[in-house]
Amino acid sequence: MPNITFANTKGGSGKTTATLALASELVAAGARVALVEGDPNRPLATWAEGRGAPVIDTPKLRIRDAAAAGAILREAVKDQNLVVITTDNDDETVLDWLEAAEGWATFVLSDPEGSPNQWMNLVISQADMVIVPFAPTTLDALQVTRTLRQIKQTERMAGKTIPHKVLLTRCNPGAVMTRDERDIRALLAKNNIDLMGVTLADRPAFRGMFKHDALLSELTDVETGGLNHARANAAAYVEEVIDFLRSIEKKDAA
Repeated sequence: MPNITFANTKGGSGKTTATLALASELVAAGARVALVEGDPNRPLATWAEGRGAPVIDTPKLRIRDAAAAGAILREAVKDQNLVVITTDNDDETVLDWLEAAEGWATFVLSDPEGSPNQWMNLVISQADMVIVPFAPTTLDALQVTRTLRQIKQTERMAGKTIPHKVLLTRCNPGAVMTRDERDIRALLAKNNIDLMGVTLADRPAFRGMFKHDALLSELTDVETGGLNHARANAAAYVEEVIDFLRSIEKKDAA
């Protein structure tokens, strides 16, 4: 049961879109996915509610341990394969909800608020993989260093290595790479920062998931443009994530 956290200490990085794009493809493939949301704006919960998927609003609940959280989760999901769990940034039960989610889901994806806080540290400490999404701008690139520093601090506190990769989002969908993106890629390479080979392009279909409360596989050409390109992009993205998780498993088993 892989546990993946999407982390960036700056908002507007494409973090929630990257989270939903991965979740959408995993659910379409038959996986059970738990989305643990730390953003007070609740974009994932709003999306789930719009499609009739279960949402567990944990600040309204009082639980004593992970077993109690698991019982609530199983009752909420019934026969569905997607659930969103919303928590406050100061919610001390987030680890209980993560443990409960891990007991039910094939994949757990955590989406913290776009600012450094204890909630982010906690979910990073439990992650099998951290994805750091950011748009190819100079301001976003500066924040990547801050986020990677927070991951390193969490590694020291947890006493373990936390595998992580940087993901470029909101990239030019055309074949021509922008100058900013070229410069940022060169800077990341110079600093030996592990960058995913796949980028998420700025495509209408990714925005369409939120607009229509839909999985990418559920959208139609009538609802959004460039659907085939977006699906190919998402498929390559998921493949790289799965390959990376498998490489971690092999390394741990060796």
